[in-house]
Amino acid sequence: MNVLKTSLFAFFVIVAFAAYAQVHDSASAGEIRELQVVEVSETRLTAFSSGNKNETLDSASLKRYSNSNLADLLAAESQVFIKSYGLGSSATTSFRGAGASHTAVLWNGFNIQGPMLSQLDLSLVPVNFLDDIKLQYGGAGALWGSGAVGGTIHINNKALFNKGVQASCNVAFGSFADRQQQLNVSISEKRWISSLKLFRHNAKNDFPFINTAQYGKPEQQQSNAELEQYGLLQENYFLIGKRQKINTRFWYQFNDRNIPPSMTQNTSNANQKDELYRITSEWQHSGQEIELLARMAYFDEYIYFIDDATTENSKSRSKAIIGEAEARFSVLKFDRVNVGINATYNDAKTADYSRKVNQNRTALFANYKIQTAENRFNAVISVRQEVVDGKAIPFTTSIGVEAELFKGFKLKANAARHYRLPSFNDLYWAGVGAKGNPDLKPESGWSEELSIVYKYNYKNLECEFAATGFNRNIDNWIIWLPETSNIWSPKNVQEVWSRGLEYKAAVTYKQGNFKVQLSGLYNYVLSTNEKSIVPNDVTVHKQLIYVPVENAQGSLSVYYKGTSLTYTQQYIGYRYTTSDNKYYLEPYTLGNVHLAQMITLNKLRLKAYAQFNNIWKETYQVIAYRAMPLFNYQFGICIYFR
Repeated sequence: MNVLKTSLFAFFVIVAFAAYAQVHDSASAGEIRELQVVEVSETRLTAFSSGNKNETLDSASLKRYSNSNLADLLAAESQVFIKSYGLGSSATTSFRGAGASHTAVLWNGFNIQGPMLSQLDLSLVPVNFLDDIKLQYGGAGALWGSGAVGGTIHINNKALFNKGVQASCNVAFGSFADRQQQLNVSISEKRWISSLKLFRHNAKNDFPFINTAQYGKPEQQQSNAELEQYGLLQENYFLIGKRQKINTRFWYQFNDRNIPPSMTQNTSNANQKDELYRITSEWQHSGQEIELLARMAYFDEYIYFIDDATTENSKSRSKAIIGEAEARFSVLKFDRVNVGINATYNDAKTADYSRKVNQNRTALFANYKIQTAENRFNAVISVRQEVVDGKAIPFTTSIGVEAELFKGFKLKANAARHYRLPSFNDLYWAGVGAKGNPDLKPESGWSEELSIVYKYNYKNLECEFAATGFNRNIDNWIIWLPETSNIWSPKNVQEVWSRGLEYKAAVTYKQGNFKVQLSGLYNYVLSTNEKSIVPNDVTVHKQLIYVPVENAQGSLSVYYKGTSLTYTQQYIGYRYTTSDNKYYLEPYTLGNVHLAQMITLNKLRLKAYAQFNNIWKETYQVIAYRAMPLFNYQFGICIYFR
């Protein structure tokens, strides 16, 4: 396979650079020196995303949602709108009015979106497996490639050496027969780390709900919504000499979900099983003159969907092999250069395609950053050229600047060209009532954003305020349209214009063992179709479906010694359910409470916690006619050994 040849070539080039760098480091000193261990802490995200709005979810949020999935966490703690089909069901993202396929999801630098749909179900990502979550808003195709249009989710694992043996056990139970168990074990020595994370989750999800689609709006009980999940993440890290580190990671997960009926259906017996294997390895070298990275990944995902009512029985399997290499160095005193190559091979097999399909992608990318001595000003330019099955796709670039105008006050700006390749389903689907279109063009366009960030610290008080204005245009937006009364196919027809404002404010007060934090978020997003599909098209200049014009949230957290209490309030505005904006879903407001108590006994720590969701018993829908639970709870105990 071409991708393997390219990846191996890149790997050997990097190894050759490493050998040169080690010799050069020693020779330039003129003597043999004792080298200190240097970790590669700089990444493409931290070093070359100037001007973008970036957000890191704090460790307290990750701990609060350790028994939840990534969709629940982002819905409650970020400005990303999550489109959920119900408790335990599929959930996807909408960054700044874009679709789910316009979000890139990177696990330790690897894009884990499947090639068939080009999107990821975030309800299948356990927060317990993650050590760090960062959100990058706006277009970043030059950094990450196809799909990084609306935003990028970075989920990462961290290595902390020389921490000894650590373990934790977490058991939780909640409403609707929800049961969860987690076990984490880590052995961390001076030169190596080995860790294992396990989880299991079962739930009936038989919650009561108000069926607004039926006469009289009766209260009913959710059916056919049972869920079973289990999985493991195994990691190994090794220090080789003073300047090199390698790691391996293995992620296995199995998901078995029944698909509940919508409010307009009487029953459902649909079921979907997902099984995945993700294997990665990475080598890093930290020299005085150059930093080098080479990484490889193999992803294998299997989906089996069955619905006896419609006699639908669909099996699919997709695989990806990814090889990537990077080199970072400086030319001048206050600059940084990053160059790299990425080679990706995807294939998929399903009876709904007319044949087994595959795709070879190779990308060359480069980033250049220049900054002042104290980094009060920096600017980054990034470029990327990708070739897909021998054909070049649109050249991608971005430029970003950040300037500290005076103490605590920062101005950020970014402009980027982005693109998204059609998914395999777009190109090759041949199922009942639909067919793909192999002549589709990639979606492409430009995005711009401008941010003002102000931080103020005075004694025990910390304040932060940020405001961002953004604009994005996407040409050749792919939508599925009817060719005949029975056949639908995708076409490049829409031009979508998204623009809006985002605000964030946070105030933190600390005094001894006491801490209180108040924060608030607000989004205003217009995302409209600007091109007519048919004559007298009523969808022109109308808001895209399931994109709320307004959404906001606020939280209040109080910490005292080992006790913590957090209240969050979330508001989601009107969402249109038809392209002509004739029909819509009503706004809703959710209130959640989290209470935790930590007890320390020598080397043993015990945390008891309780989570109460939708405490005001709001009746709401995120997706039309998909039931959501009223008040529900979860109790748990976590034991930490050190």
